Amino acid sequence: MDLSFIENTSTPRDSTYSFSLDKNVSFCSMEMSTTVADEQSATNNESTTKDDSCELSANCAAISLEESATIEAMEAEESLGQIEMLNGTEQTSGVEAPTEVQYQVEEEEFFQNALTELGRRLWKSSAEKQHYTKGCLWSPDGLCILLPVHLDGMHVIELPSDVYTDCAKQQVTPTRTLSKLETAVHVKEGGTVYDYVWYPFMNSQSPVTCCWLATRQHEPIHMWDAFTGELRCTYRGYDSVDEVESAIAVTFSNDGEQVFGGYKKSIKVFDTNVPGRDSSSFPVKQAVSCFALTTNNDSTVTTGSWMGYINHYDLRAPKLGSLFTLGGHTGGITWLRYAALADSDSWSLFSGARKDNKILEWDMRNYLKPVREFTRNIGTNQRIYFDLSPQEQRWLVSGDTTGKLRIWDLQNNVEEAQPLHGDCCNGVNFHPSLPILATTSGQHHFVNSSHNEESPESKKSAMQDEDIIIDYENALMLWWIGP
Repeated sequence: MDLSFIENTSTPRDSTYSFSLDKNVSFCSMEMSTTVADEQSATNNESTTKDDSCELSANCAAISLEESATIEAMEAEESLGQIEMLNGTEQTSGVEAPTEVQYQVEEEEFFQNALTELGRRLWKSSAEKQHYTKGCLWSPDGLCILLPVHLDGMHVIELPSDVYTDCAKQQVTPTRTLSKLETAVHVKEGGTVYDYVWYPFMNSQSPVTCCWLATRQHEPIHMWDAFTGELRCTYRGYDSVDEVESAIAVTFSNDGEQVFGGYKKSIKVFDTNVPGRDSSSFPVKQAVSCFALTTNNDSTVTTGSWMGYINHYDLRAPKLGSLFTLGGHTGGITWLRYAALADSDSWSLFSGARKDNKILEWDMRNYLKPVREFTRNIGTNQRIYFDLSPQEQRWLVSGDTTGKLRIWDLQNNVEEAQPLHGDCCNGVNFHPSLPILATTSGQHHFVNSSHNEESPESKKSAMQDEDIIIDYENALMLWWIGP
């Protein structure tokens, strides 16, 4: 995936190796040819070469086998460095990469002990501005986490270095001091953020890949730089009267080559390398509220709708419409996830809806009715995220509006609920490699000033006299779920 056309050349946060993905050189593709003049020159010099053969042989004999081995080793090291650079694994000299920290934990060891809080970040609220979080997503390399905050834009928060130290020493104890979670990049989005997603091959060792997509109210799809917080480019969808239309949902294709935007009446497919308004549009009968893709096929997408239905489309045949439609929910679909469970040779689809206490599991071989139902408390219209463990997809976790973390062991059909937050737990996300779970909390609260029939001036003075305080939990927390 070539993102060099939108590479930001500003100085990054830390010392990081930078390279361009479109400058790779393949020596196999270099054309080796000799001209007639070269052959003539070679013929003329043949006698000279023949006369000097004894001298050349002596010089060659003077080169020791040890020196030859040294030269070969240097060439092999240089070649390996080029391969590592293409794979995004080459490190800057003198900089210790956190990605070298390894902590091997089997998923069967998850949630076997009491959860240990690693770090916390809080946002204050007032009667005028309620800064509640709206879910969170770990970056694919696991070095930072992205979350939007209502009326406070989007924050990129790095995983604290002391967490890596504890992982390397395998010393994570309940008595450890909480780590301070600080914002590394802050994008001050003005409107409501509808959806957001990381670039699937994001690697902090390659700044060009460090970006994410976000769609918000009254704006096109934006691509943001995760190092500088600057806007890289936009993908603009237009409606039937040629006005910019906001996407409700957004995601990348598995290979990162395409951007899928879900709109009220269409699905638009953009080329990642071609920002702007150029796109392919596929009409839909129901507004797209969220996306889900399997890793096997980028040509088919599963979408949720506000009407409570799940639709599956083949983008190669837009005239066919929805290939199948799933029901079962009483509210609008807010989140979808595919998973390849250990005890099945087929894809399973998990779906959740607003003001609906059920998470439904569907077997894609026979989707006439759900396979299982998982119960949680959902009493609002906001999106309550759920997630599956990244390796074996054995664990299903979800938040709910009572502040509890719901945990299901999918292999043993065991359920557990742990009260973690003092307000609605709206986001949960597994770390891609470490046994760490991120949770977020907060929701919109209606403030009753009990002065509905008075003039605006008297209302304002009464609120100042009463000194109304909004004391709700708007937090990001990191939890250790391993042994």
